[in-house]
Formats: sequence, C-alpha cells, structure tokens
Amino acid sequence: MKKRKIIKIGKIEMTVFTFVILIITSILFISNIVLMFFANTDATKGRLIFNIFESLLMFGLILLPTIASKITHLKIPPVMEILYIVFCTGSIIFGEIFDFYGLIHGWDSMLHAFSGVLLGILGYVIINTFNRVNGQEFKFSPIFVCFWVLCFGLAMGALWEIFEYLCDEWFGTNMQQYMVSDSTLATGEGLVGHAALKDTMKDLMLDLAGCLIVSFIGYFELKKQKKGIATIYLETNKTKTEEKKEGNVI
Repeated sequence: MKKRKIIKIGKIEMTVFTFVILIITSILFISNIVLMFFANTDATKGRLIFNIFESLLMFGLILLPTIASKITHLKIPPVMEILYIVFCTGSIIFGEIFDFYGLIHGWDSMLHAFSGVLLGILGYVIINTFNRVNGQEFKFSPIFVCFWVLCFGLAMGALWEIFEYLCDEWFGTNMQQYMVSDSTLATGEGLVGHAALKDTMKDLMLDLAGCLIVSFIGYFELKKQKKGIATIYLETNKTKTEEKKEGNVI
C-alpha cells in the first residue's frame, strides 16, 4: 500500500495539502488582525472582524478530521481529507474572505455541486465502514447502497440550508441569497415571492446532481466489483497500547 504523505505537528497529523492550507489561513488571520489597526471606517472594521472570524472557523474545520480521528481511532482516507479541505477552502477562504460569492457569478452553485459529490463519497465511506464492524460484512445490493448515498447527501444538504436560514435570521447575513446582491454580507433590497426561494431550491437540486453522479459511478463499480469511490472505508487507527499488545502475541 502506498504510504500517505503526511506532516506531523506534535500529535497532529495532516496531509501536505492540508498543511499548506493551514499556513495560508494563518497568514490571512494575522494580516486581518494587523489591518484592524489601520482601518478608518466602521464598514472596513466590520469586514475585517468578519474575515478574522472566518479564519478561526477555517482553523477549526482544518483540525476537525484530526480531532475526529483521535476520538474515533479511525484513519480518514487521504482522498476524503483533501476533497474536504478543497471544499472548505473554496467556501470559507475564497467564497467568504475574498467574497467570490459576490464577485464570481455561479461560485456558490459550483460549490454546492461539489458538495454533492463530496457528500456522496462520504455516504459510501459511512456505509462501508459500518459494514465492516467487528470484521462482519453484510452484502448490500448496489441499488440499496446508491439509494442510501442519495438520501444521505440530500439530508446533509437540507441541514445546511437550515443552517443558512438560521444565520440569515439571527445575524442578518445573506447566505441564502435572498437579497438582490450575491454577497454574504449584502444588505438592502430583498427578493420576493418565487425569486426568494430560487437559491435554496437550486442548491438542493445541485446537491442532488452531485450525489447522482457519485451514485452512478459507484453503482457500476459495485456491479463490476471494482475498487473505487464506492469501496472506500475508514480503517482502524490503532493506539500504541494496542500495537504493543499485538506485538507481544506469539
């Protein structure tokens, strides 16, 4: 098996790609703090505070796979970690901090389609991992597995839309893009009627499209019994104590 290219920072392990994004996030965090001392307007200060908060959020998202791995003692597949970090980078760093949501038309749609793919792969990872608990495997039909992947992806997409709605309701943001502008921090005239629902429904349909693509690919992999995205699962990350115990067994 090909050895993972990882970097260790104390007890924290991450891929090289994740480490690079961590460095970029650190630079953004520090630079926005420094710029706070030179801000002349309340609007500029508000934007910088928002960027600092988003940088802290990105730190948390970067460390989440490592924390989850430590708690569950499961190794997260490198491909899953990289796809996850790519999505977080596109959403938080480019989308929020650099405001690509407002500057580039369709940026939000692209990320939602990508999230559908990511959630679809995660659906396969979850069902394959639980299918190997205690070394026991139950043979699920390809149709059932693909249906599970679709349901899982749509459920996660719906939860995200609820999160966006609550953020807009509580903090006055524009995450559901119910304002005329696409920017997350937009204020002013709001859309009405059918137009106000367009972003939410479009996002859910894009989630569905991404999951469908992954489901179809996975279906043919399972039918032909080929290794790929439909066979990824979380491996056990044994502790040092467990490794010593196994080493003493003759």
